[in-house]
Amino acid sequence: MPGRGAWLTPTVDAYDQAAKRRAFRRALRLDRDPDTSAVREYLEGLPPGASERQDTTEQAERLMDN
Repeated sequence: MPGRGAWLTPTVDAYDQAAKRRAFRRALRLDRDPDTSAVREYLEGLPPGASERQDTTEQAERLMDN
C-alpha cells in the first residue's frame, strides 16, 4: 500500500518549511508533490493561539493502546 501518515505542527511557518523541503512528497511516498493548498488554507483559518504546542503525550498513549 503506497503512502503513509504525515505529521505537521499546525502553523503556517511549519507548513511552508515542509512544502519547501518537499516533506509531504517524501512522507507520503509520492512521485510528485501533492496539492496541499487546502492544508495551508486550513492553517490560515485557525484562530490565534490554536497552534500553541499542547502536551499530546496522553493522547498519543491512548491511540497506541488501541
